[in-house]
Amino acid sequence: MTAIFKPEGSLFRATEHAGGPWSPDMLQGSATTALMTREVERLAQQSGFAVRRLTFDLWRPAGLRAFAVQTDVLRDGRKAKTLQVRLLDGDTEIGRCTALLTAQGGESPADPFSKNSGPDAPPETGRPPPAFAQKWSRYFQNVSTRLIEGALEKPGPAAAWMRLDVPLVEGEANTPLLQAVQAADFSSGVAQIVDMREWTFINPEISLYFFRPPEGEWILIRSRTRAGAGGAGLTTATLSDRQGPFAEVMQAMTFERREARAQAS
Repeated sequence: MTAIFKPEGSLFRATEHAGGPWSPDMLQGSATTALMTREVERLAQQSGFAVRRLTFDLWRPAGLRAFAVQTDVLRDGRKAKTLQVRLLDGDTEIGRCTALLTAQGGESPADPFSKNSGPDAPPETGRPPPAFAQKWSRYFQNVSTRLIEGALEKPGPAAAWMRLDVPLVEGEANTPLLQAVQAADFSSGVAQIVDMREWTFINPEISLYFFRPPEGEWILIRSRTRAGAGGAGLTTATLSDRQGPFAEVMQAMTFERREARAQAS
């Protein structure tokens, strides 16, 4: 069976389907963040708490290797818990997730100031990206994508439905939370604002803030990127399912101009 990771004892071995856009032998960020989220979700379900924030620091490139996941409880309160999940390649820490969980209440107040712009167009009405864009990474070839605004191959804000079509971990169904996190990593790519023949851009971190749990397989990313000073940028995105918005995303961006020789090649 095709999967992004295969269990190997207590480890998770990345398959060729985990390859990212910069090299087929390096993990896609979506694979890295989703694997750490799997552990957060397991602990949240055990405690009965809700996942409210996920902050990922992506420290080092990760090859197609076997990874360990290590979890620590940093705060164990009655109303809030803070977890830390570390992704390890042997003794080397590849990335880290800090998760905030909160106790679930009985009801929420109505928000009379929220703006309802109407439902989004469903994924069935969207259009797939061009074939060359779907080949940006081995991982992305396993993600169904349907554009309802903008285009992946052109700079500017866009909105795209996404769904990972293969199991993140072999033998397991992808949960809505895993679908949301793996989709969120594409926010900066969906809203890229530069000519990628002239510029590179990376996001060494990503944070998601949830105001309700996601539902279903399809996740809509509506994102925008802003360029600042000194190569800095910021991508912001709203994540929605078929019922409407459920989370906000922020990514710190770093832009670098490509060398002239690289542009000409």
